[in-house]
Amino acid sequence: MHNIILCFSPVGQTLRGRARKFPAIVNCTAIDWFHAWPQEALVSVSRRFIEETKGIEPLDKDSISLFMAHVHTSVNEMSTRYYQNERRYNYTTPKSFLEQISLFKNLLKKKQKEVSEKKEHLVNGIQKLKTTASQVADLKARLASQEAELRLRNDDAEALITKIGLQTEKASREKAIADAEERKVTAIQTEVSQKQRECEVDVLKAEPALVAATAALNTLNRVNLTELKAFPNPPNAVTNVTAAVMVLLAPRGRVPKDRSWKAARVFMGKVDDFLQALINYDKEHIPENCLKVVNEQYLKDPEFNPSLIRTKSFAAAGLCAWVINIMKFYEVYCDVEPKRQALAQANFELAAATEKLEAIRKKLEALDRHLSRLTASFEKAIAKKVQCQEEVNQTNKTIELANRLVKELESEKIRWGQSIKSFEAQEKTLCGDVLLTAAFVSYVGSFTRPYRQELVDCKWVPFLQHKVHP
Repeated sequence: MHNIILCFSPVGQTLRGRARKFPAIVNCTAIDWFHAWPQEALVSVSRRFIEETKGIEPLDKDSISLFMAHVHTSVNEMSTRYYQNERRYNYTTPKSFLEQISLFKNLLKKKQKEVSEKKEHLVNGIQKLKTTASQVADLKARLASQEAELRLRNDDAEALITKIGLQTEKASREKAIADAEERKVTAIQTEVSQKQRECEVDVLKAEPALVAATAALNTLNRVNLTELKAFPNPPNAVTNVTAAVMVLLAPRGRVPKDRSWKAARVFMGKVDDFLQALINYDKEHIPENCLKVVNEQYLKDPEFNPSLIRTKSFAAAGLCAWVINIMKFYEVYCDVEPKRQALAQANFELAAATEKLEAIRKKLEALDRHLSRLTASFEKAIAKKVQCQEEVNQTNKTIELANRLVKELESEKIRWGQSIKSFEAQEKTLCGDVLLTAAFVSYVGSFTRPYRQELVDCKWVPFLQHKVHP
C-alpha cells in the first residue's frame, strides 16, 4: 500500500481551481489543515535561526526573536482588518515568517559588511594622512643624503672627464706617431719591392748564362774528357781553352805561369775529380786577376768559340762554352750583388721599422683599452649620477605631494572623523534598522499606504522602543 502526500497553500486561486478540475482532491483525500503557528513557536523558530547569526550581541537575540514573532502576529491581525474594511485578502504563512528571518540574516550581514568597509576605508585614510605627515621628516632626511650622494657622483664624473681628456690626448699623440711610422714603413716597403723587382730582373738576365754553363757541363763526361786528355799535340785553340780553365780553377786566384798542354794534362789529372771541380765551381766569387787574364788573353781571341772548337774536340767545345758563360754570369752577378746588398739593408730597415710600428701599435692598443675602461667607468658613473638625480627628483616630488595631500585633506580629515562616528552610531542601531526593513519587505507589500504606516508607526516602532533594546 502506497501513501501519497500532497501539500497545497490556500493563498491565491490555485487550490480553488485545482479542486474544481479534480474533485478527487477533496473527495478522496484526508485533509489536514495546519493552523497558524502560536507565539511560542514563532519565538522558538526565530531564536533558533538567530542563534546561528554572527554579529549580534547575545542580549539582543531574545529581543529580536520577540520582535519577529510580534511582526508576524501584528500582520495577521492587520490582514483581518484589511479584509473586513477592504474585502481583500492578505495571506501569511510560516514560509513568510521564514523568509523574514532569512532576509534579516542576509541583509544584516550585507549591511554590516558595507558599514564596516566604509568605516575601515575612512579609518585607513586618516591613518594614511597621519603616516604621510610623519614620513615627510624622514623623506627630508633621505633627500639630504641623496643630494650629498649626487654631489659625490658629480665629482666622480668630473674627475673621469679630466682623465678621459688626458688619455684621449695621449692616445692621439701616439696615433700620430703610429701614422708617421706606418707611412715610413709603407715607403720602405715600396723601396724594397722596387729593389726586389730590379734584382729579379737582373737575376733573370744572368739565368741564361748559368743555364748555358750548366748545359755545357752536361756535355762533358769521362769519355770525352779522357779523349781530350789523350791528345798528344792538340791545336792551339784547344790549348787556349784548357789554359782558360786552369786560370779560372786556380786555387786562391794564383794564376799558373805554365799553362801549356803538358801542364793542362797534369791539371786535369783524374777526370772525375776535374769534372766535379767544374760542377762545384764557386761562380759567384772569381778572383779579379783570374778575370783579367781570361778576358784579355782568351775571350778576345776570335777562335775562342765553341762552334769552331767543336770541330777539333767535343770536350774542348764544352769547356769553352762553360768558360764563356761563367764569365757572362759573373759579369751580371757583379751588377746584381750591390743591389742585393741594398735590398738586404732595406729589408733590415723594414724589419726594424715594422718592429717599431708593432710596438707603437701595441702601446696604442693598450691606451685604447685603458681609454675604453675609463669610458665604461664614465658611462657607469653617469648612469649612477642620473639614477641619483632621479631619486632626488622623486623624493622632492614625493615630499611635495605629501605636503599638498596633508594640507588639502586637512578639512577632509575632520569630515572623515565625523563620518566614522556616524558609522559607529549606525553600527549600534543597524540591527533594529535591518529588523524593520526585513519586516517591511516581507509583509506589507499587499497593504495600502495607510495600513503600512499604521503597522510601522503604531505597532513595530513602539514595540522596538518600549519592549526591546536591539
